[in-house]
Amino acid sequence: MRFFILISSTIFATALFAQIAHAQTPAAASSPAQTQSQQPATAKKNASQPATPAKKEEAQKLNPIVVTATRIPQPIGEVGTTITVVEDPQIQDQKIDRVADVLREVPGVQVTQTGSPGSVTDVMIRGATAAQTLILVDGVDVNAGATGSFDMANLTTDNLDRVEVLRGAGGSLYGSQAIGGVVNVLSNEGDGPPTASLRSSGGNRATSQQIGTVSGADGNLHYSGAVSYFSTEGFRPVNDNSDNLALNGRLDYHLGDDTVLRGFARYIASNVSLPNLNIASGSPLDPTAHQRNEFMLFKGEVEHHFGEYLLMRANAFFVRQDLRATSTPYQGFIGSEEDRVPDETRGGLVEGVFTWPRLEGFRTLAGFDFKDRWVRSDGIFKFANFMPPPPLVTSISLFRARRQEYAGYLEQEGSFLHGHVLVTGGFRVDGNSQFGEEVSPAWSVAIPITKISTTLRGSYTEGFRAPSFDELFFPGFGNPHLQPEISSEYDGGFTTTFGERASFTATYFSRRVKNLIVTVPAPPPVFVTAGNAARVDVQGVEIVPSLTLAKGLTFSGNVTVLDETHVDAPFNFTKAFLTPPRPLRVPKHSASALLQYVRSGNFLPHDKITANVNYIFVGDRDDITVQSTIANHSAYNLVNAVVSYTMGIPLKHVHNEEVFARVNNLIDRNYSQAFGFKSPTINVLAGVQLDFE
Repeated sequence: MRFFILISSTIFATALFAQIAHAQTPAAASSPAQTQSQQPATAKKNASQPATPAKKEEAQKLNPIVVTATRIPQPIGEVGTTITVVEDPQIQDQKIDRVADVLREVPGVQVTQTGSPGSVTDVMIRGATAAQTLILVDGVDVNAGATGSFDMANLTTDNLDRVEVLRGAGGSLYGSQAIGGVVNVLSNEGDGPPTASLRSSGGNRATSQQIGTVSGADGNLHYSGAVSYFSTEGFRPVNDNSDNLALNGRLDYHLGDDTVLRGFARYIASNVSLPNLNIASGSPLDPTAHQRNEFMLFKGEVEHHFGEYLLMRANAFFVRQDLRATSTPYQGFIGSEEDRVPDETRGGLVEGVFTWPRLEGFRTLAGFDFKDRWVRSDGIFKFANFMPPPPLVTSISLFRARRQEYAGYLEQEGSFLHGHVLVTGGFRVDGNSQFGEEVSPAWSVAIPITKISTTLRGSYTEGFRAPSFDELFFPGFGNPHLQPEISSEYDGGFTTTFGERASFTATYFSRRVKNLIVTVPAPPPVFVTAGNAARVDVQGVEIVPSLTLAKGLTFSGNVTVLDETHVDAPFNFTKAFLTPPRPLRVPKHSASALLQYVRSGNFLPHDKITANVNYIFVGDRDDITVQSTIANHSAYNLVNAVVSYTMGIPLKHVHNEEVFARVNNLIDRNYSQAFGFKSPTINVLAGVQLDFE
């Protein structure tokens, strides 16, 4: 396979230099490409010449510009990999307040929440684990060093511009944790006159939420920010309340036309009760267990244009996640637990984008990034000893770990045959203070066929995942001899549009992961430990239709089918206490559908009614039961509905008055997303939003 990649890279380089040698005048503009978001394409912008705000807004409506797929701003229709963009207007229409709930509607993405709002929430893409899914917040890696994953429970949609989801193909640009794909949560850049908004809502189970936002520009300074507070009593009869305070802000200062300084800050403080801390069969609900989470992110960035063709950017960031959990004795349970896990990542990058002056559509990206990860895991457990004395046994879990990760990456983008073939190829070399070096090549191609309004896409990528600190060092489980997981993935598909009324996208993917990290038997007194399986294969199909049924009435949806996982493992896996080398909590069949209706001028000249119904289906899937065995977890259906009315009455300083209602779990299904953790019952919220200027 590496020989094939080498030959492909050689052919690509040969074609590139051939074009350079024969180029006498700039090539003709690329032919319009159809997008993966079912919209007509616009001409590609030069990376060193950003659009004016008006033109930028128009271009995004026609053909959204994405940055996650290639790290270079690029129209989505010219990307050979599979990417989905969910923009803020759609999120606001559905009144979604958590990023995790946005991701439930993205094809190939599975979200699992262990109970009420605020409880641990994992995101998995295309059968990958949560630790194989990279989460970025404004381009910053927030996956925890301890677990390798990121808990999405309390990441809100306040001050959000869009969410980009790259399915597969992340390893060559983003390194470890990007085997399954990349989720990039991007905040809004303020612009125009100062504006503000207030939104307040409440409902059953003492649920309430308040959100305030501000954005605008003052000369060269652009700003935006938000603060929100959420609280609920939950739905369990004992100890199910939670609350979440979230603040975020962004500043963009333009030092003329060539230089921009950016600053990002985000802080989240949450408290969630844990009635199911002990999920052993027959255990009563825990009235004392609580978990407190604190998350903070700071990032500074400078971007400068050196002339017309070279763009350079550099940034530095700091991320801290601090988890504290406590449980004290109660009736039916005499043990106790106290945990604290501070987790920090700091680093930065330097990268440049060179636009070839005499070749339309040719750009080169080169960069270097560095991360320093540190974690401390403290835990004190007291549990019953049924062979006295003593009546209680104290266990102390304590480890500290640190490592440095550094990488260089190179990517070449080319447009051939007058824009009829768009090719991207590159590689990344990762260095790790614990695991040495790993090379991850990748290529992708997009072929727009304008006569039939179709774009063909194909890609191949390799990636890896370094073991988390828990997998390496957690007492009684960690294995310091683990090897990194190595992946390779093919992806191919097409998007066809039928005017502005309909579109259809189909994608096939196949991924192979070697050295998958699973739970394996170990001799006493440990009994189980982390180990590398030989190989696991996952393949699947994603279908994404979209249709305008009538004026103001639209339908969109997706269906994902995962094939049986093919396994080649050296262990004799039993059904007790062992994780099988196949995706857990990932259904073989899943689907989502959204029916939305928008109508203006109903009762007043400028009013608007928006109504939508969202249906989510999650099929049967393997899971770990409360008896620590592997079993089939039954499918569930979920329906959410939202209706809002915007009056549009002109008032002094108020330009939008909106009332709305949202119903979660409309048909009040009794279901669970993970064994041992019941999911919330029906929740009705009603509220009002005012926009000021």
